Amino acid sequence: MLPRSHREFVSNNSYYFCYDPMVAQNILSGFLCHGKYPTSIAGYDIEAIRYLGEPGYDSQTADNKPTLKTSKSSPMLTLRFKNGCVGQFRASGTEPKFKYYIEMRGEPGVSRDRVQEELQKMSNLILEELLQPEKNGLVAPR
Repeated sequence: MLPRSHREFVSNNSYYFCYDPMVAQNILSGFLCHGKYPTSIAGYDIEAIRYLGEPGYDSQTADNKPTLKTSKSSPMLTLRFKNGCVGQFRASGTEPKFKYYIEMRGEPGVSRDRVQEELQKMSNLILEELLQPEKNGLVAPR
């Protein structure tokens, strides 16, 4: 067991098959709603957003412009949540896949199992609300 001052770190990294490249583009660009980004997803408050598509956006810079390179053909969305969870979402450049990387840092003294359980619950809700797999024809790997 870790000392109380240490934190557990867990991740949920996977993908959906996405056979229409426009679907991934639409999911990522559709996240911007009427010129504004949402403040929460699936009931989880968002602390920061970085979109490396066109136009780029970074809520953590003074001018809201990302310091990382943007790409119209392969955008990436990073969401930082107030509870310490970070999610990145992007289409693969070489395969028919929409990839995601979701990770969470637990609070000091919280067991790895508890952090993993919370991450899985949060991942399921975020993926459903953000990606809408059934509506967008995304197929989970077997």
